[in-house]
Amino acid sequence: MNKDYLWNLLKEHIGHNVKIVSYGDGDNIHDICLECEDCNKVIIDAELYTLQSRDEEASS
Repeated sequence: MNKDYLWNLLKEHIGHNVKIVSYGDGDNIHDICLECEDCNKVIIDAELYTLQSRDEEASS
């Protein structure tokens, strides 16, 4: 996966209406997602992705 994948994925949705939603019932949540209401896309699915920070060199 490209080291800038997450950066570019989020950049596509700048200015869009996004929200964090959960799926499941009450205390039995089985997934949390960041979704774009304008594109109807799941941007980040916490059940599928592991995130890590960009290192200093990559962001400069």
